[in-house]
Amino acid sequence: MSTIKDVAKLAKVSVGSVSKYLNHAGNLKSSTSSRIQDALDELDYHPNIIAKGLKSNKSMSIGILINSLSDVFAISIVSEIESYVEAFGYSIIICDYKGDTQRFEEKLEFLANRTIDAIVIFHQDKSTPMLQKFRKQNIPIIAIDSPIQDLETDVILVDNYEASKAAVNQLIKSGYQNIGIIAGNQKHYIARERQNGYRDALLENGFPINQDQIWQGDYTIDAGLEGVNQLLIQQPNIDALFVINYYMTVGAILALRQKKITIGHDIGMAVFDHFLMNDLFYPEVTSVKQPISEMGKKAGECLINRLSKFEKSPKYETIYCSTEIITGTATH
Repeated sequence: MSTIKDVAKLAKVSVGSVSKYLNHAGNLKSSTSSRIQDALDELDYHPNIIAKGLKSNKSMSIGILINSLSDVFAISIVSEIESYVEAFGYSIIICDYKGDTQRFEEKLEFLANRTIDAIVIFHQDKSTPMLQKFRKQNIPIIAIDSPIQDLETDVILVDNYEASKAAVNQLIKSGYQNIGIIAGNQKHYIARERQNGYRDALLENGFPINQDQIWQGDYTIDAGLEGVNQLLIQQPNIDALFVINYYMTVGAILALRQKKITIGHDIGMAVFDHFLMNDLFYPEVTSVKQPISEMGKKAGECLINRLSKFEKSPKYETIYCSTEIITGTATH
């Protein structure tokens, strides 16, 4: 088996230069980097991650907790995070907790037993005993999409309030006056922010808040179906809908089609989240596009910064990434 010394000898550089190249540390001339890479390829050299971890007291792994492995938003960001951190020699371990607090704690325990070096949390806005334990051990925690109450961490998110307000304002600008919302449970940070954006857009345009035009679901396709059915029973004069997540949007569109209600003609629609499948909605609906690639890269940067100089950087950051309103023909 080849060693780092063999690589250095073949590339005609020092062992230190090979180490810098492998660890992405320091600046090397492009010609030097090329010789090292050629030597690595010729010798089929692969760093011993386990040995490296033992020497540095690191596992070279990052734990990621998401609510569901079917969550296209979270998984898309995880893909960006992995692409970023693997360049620094880190691998990821993904766990889902299915919205269950006990399962969340169990998964954190699972990750702790694997001595992960850092952890990324999606959609968790309350602290837990295990998270506090990670904090006491100075293990970096990155929160995505929701700040965690009573726990200092770096946070990567979008301005859900302003983005929702902008989407509802687009509906109002298009002439809709009785706008309903398919929202989420208000115990969750994201749901509160998005519903508050909807509320304030109405109030600032002189429209009253009608509780019969507000329905709260659990972010599933079935919730979108039920939301449309309930809202149109409670308020049959609703002329537009704002839906706060992708899966409830899919359900809402299915429900409208079942009722033969034409989006853009019989009812307007604006939604939160814009993925590839949104382009198949007909007619196109106005949607809030989240900067998934940017959020993943920012999370990766935070992780590597924390892992390289955690104790030197006690100040935590909340990083806002900008959303984009994609205006659909259904709200023109």
